[in-house]
Amino acid sequence: MHPRSSASHPEITADTPCTGHCTTALGDDVCRSCLRTFDEITRWVGMSEAEQRAVNLRIALLADRLQHQSV
Repeated sequence: MHPRSSASHPEITADTPCTGHCTTALGDDVCRSCLRTFDEITRWVGMSEAEQRAVNLRIALLADRLQHQSV
C-alpha cells in the first residue's frame, strides 16, 4: 500500500514503501514495486524522517498520475 498525501492523501508516513519485490536488482532505475529510485532504496535507512516522507509523497503523487493515465 502506498502512502497518501494532500486532501486525497491525508497521511504521509515515514514507513518504508518496500513490498519485498525489488526490481532494481534486475537493472531497473526505479523499482516497479515501490517506485523508489535505486539511490532512495540504498539511502533509506540513513534518511531523516522528513526525507522519507518526501520520498513517500513523491511516490504517492506518481502513483496517482500513473493510475489516471491507465484509466
